[in-house]
Amino acid sequence: MPLRYMILPNLLLNTKVCKSMLVTFEQLPPTSRIWIYSSKASFTENQNHIVQKELEVFASGWEAHGEGLKASFKIEYGHFIILAVDEKHHSASGCSIDKSVQIIRNIESAAKLDLMDRMTVYVWNDNRIQTHNTAELKELIENRLLTPKTLVFDNSITSIRDYQDKWLKPAGDTWLKRYFRVAYS
Repeated sequence: MPLRYMILPNLLLNTKVCKSMLVTFEQLPPTSRIWIYSSKASFTENQNHIVQKELEVFASGWEAHGEGLKASFKIEYGHFIILAVDEKHHSASGCSIDKSVQIIRNIESAAKLDLMDRMTVYVWNDNRIQTHNTAELKELIENRLLTPKTLVFDNSITSIRDYQDKWLKPAGDTWLKRYFRVAYS
């Protein structure tokens, strides 16, 4: 028997097969870690399709130190991508988080989206999302178009529990509160 046939079975026994770790978002526990990416413009049908397909492939094979991550994602309101990982199963590492940022950058390029803009405030008003640049905050607050009670999306949250309970909350309960202190003092 040629040598290659004798080695192959040993290689197969020692090879680790990465199983798909993509689960539905609802299957992840509330303690799961999340990252929220957002777009000022609502996704078109084509952009939504690109996001969906790219994240399905990515989450299915997302690993940290060779271990498959139990992961999922959700597209919300046509503006937000929520990427999640069950860190009780296996923690995301710096390298695996870097890979998630890279897939978001790839999606930005393929779908012509800007998902890394942290200078936009997402406001829930009249059952729809309004976006405002942080440079507009002073004027919005002075004109009472943005008040401490205005509902905003807090994209700085880091768990599914917070996503369920605290993602949409009054602006006065978010990082925006410092702007109200200045405007109302």
